[in-house]
Amino acid sequence: MEYLKSIDDPLTKINENNIIYFDLFDYPDLVFGNPFQTDKVNFCKYDENVQKEMEEEGGFVHKTMQQFKSCTCGNRIRFKTTSRRLILKVEFSEPYYHKNMLLYNSSGFDVYIIDDDGKYHNYSLIATKEGIRTFAKYIAIPPNSSVCIFLPNYCSIKRMLIGLDNGSKIYKLKYPKANELPILFYGNSITQGASASKSGNSFPNIVSRKLDNDIINLSMVTCCRGTPKTAEMIGNIKCKAIVIDYSRYAPNIEFLRNTHEKFYRKIREKHPDIKIIIMTAASFNEWKEYVAYDEVIIQTYENAIARGENTLLLNQSELFDYEDYDLVSIDIGHYTDYGMYKIADKLCELLTL
Repeated sequence: MEYLKSIDDPLTKINENNIIYFDLFDYPDLVFGNPFQTDKVNFCKYDENVQKEMEEEGGFVHKTMQQFKSCTCGNRIRFKTTSRRLILKVEFSEPYYHKNMLLYNSSGFDVYIIDDDGKYHNYSLIATKEGIRTFAKYIAIPPNSSVCIFLPNYCSIKRMLIGLDNGSKIYKLKYPKANELPILFYGNSITQGASASKSGNSFPNIVSRKLDNDIINLSMVTCCRGTPKTAEMIGNIKCKAIVIDYSRYAPNIEFLRNTHEKFYRKIREKHPDIKIIIMTAASFNEWKEYVAYDEVIIQTYENAIARGENTLLLNQSELFDYEDYDLVSIDIGHYTDYGMYKIADKLCELLTL
């Protein structure tokens, strides 16, 4: 790891001889996870209508939207290359760190090599020191590698350069044809990735690896409010399935009663046939506040079933025994890797029914 004042600085600790760099933002075909990709990489996953809608939710929610709207949670860089050397040069918009968040998660790059059977093998894990915005990292990779890099769950990337051996080739790494349509996730800070040990271990990213399927993760701390413009935006995104983890950021039970089923039904209008999985509130030791929330969520599910809709329920409290609770959470509010894996495993089961 080499820390830089500018991303354009020559490296002194890493050998750059015969390395050619390209700007990731000019190669959107290599980046997966954003519904609004154009001829440039665009990490902002919320349209202007949703951003304006968040202003109506209050100053803190609006501020959070502005901070996290372009964070790279759920985004992946995927490519096949003949190069045997890989150098990442990264500049964050700003560093992000929090007491319940490892840097390997908030600002980490989780690197996998994919074998010919579509199995993911963890190869490297990259993260800066606290407060560092710009860095470079060298990785030696096997020739003709298929690479998938899960990007940070809470940081925003301002610039990113990828260096390869001069004369080597790089190709877009598609998902299998049956898995090209993304599974869309909408949820809270847990669904965004807190507090996994690393970026690849948020439960949406685990689902992506286990199923070798593209995903879009629209989850964001504080801003998960089940708003009409968000439902409209989700309704306009072509996807394979949708996972709705809307519960804990409803400010009170009346708010949830007034919004949860309306949110679901507005999405269902645009996606009448695909599978939608509704999640109850996350479950933690002595965590009783959301019992009434779950009743609202289960009612939405039961009403959907009564209408004959392709809807499933993931009741999170049923996934853990009392003895599990000490392992589930880091702060009585966010899942550890154990909790993330249990959620992902159940989701994979439901998605493949």
